[in-house]
Amino acid sequence: MSNSQMIGKTIAGSLCFGILASFNASLGPASAAAPIIAEAAAPAASNLDQQLLGQWQVTVASGQSFTFVFAPEGKLFLMAKDPDGAARAQEMRYKVNVGEKPMHLDVRLSSTETVETVFELTPEGQMRLQLQGPGQARPNSLNDRATVFKKVSEATALPADTEVIGF
Repeated sequence: MSNSQMIGKTIAGSLCFGILASFNASLGPASAAAPIIAEAAAPAASNLDQQLLGQWQVTVASGQSFTFVFAPEGKLFLMAKDPDGAARAQEMRYKVNVGEKPMHLDVRLSSTETVETVFELTPEGQMRLQLQGPGQARPNSLNDRATVFKKVSEATALPADTEVIGF
C-alpha cells in the first residue's frame, strides 16, 4: 500500500469518527432521553455477536444518516451517502469485550490506530455508543451524549453500488 493510500485511509477513518463524535453535541434531547441500563448483565459473547451483526443507523440533526454495518469475522463498515447519493463505506475491524461494564468496543481504523469506546444494547433494540475520537482514552461510562443507533437490518453485506475505502 502506498503512503498516499495509507494517509487517505487514516484521514478517512479519523474523519468518520470525528464527524460522528461531533454529532453527539447536536443530537441533543433525543440522546438524553435514551434509557440508561446501569446494572444490566452483559450478554454472552456468542449471543452478542449475533445481536451486533447487521446494520445500525443514526440520523443526525442535519438529516444525514450514518450506518455501522457489523459483519462476520470482526469486520465493521461505516457507511454514508454523499450529497450526490453515492454510497461510501470505510472498512474497519472491531473487537468486543463483554466482560467489562459497560462493554468495550475497540474499533481498528488501521493497523496502527484504534478507537476505544464503550457501548450497551438496550431492551428497545438500540445500541448506545459512547464515541471517542482516535487517540482519546476509553470512556469509563455511557452518558447522556452517547450516540444512539437503531438496528435497521440484519444484512451484513453492503449494497452492491457502495464504494469501499479498504482497511
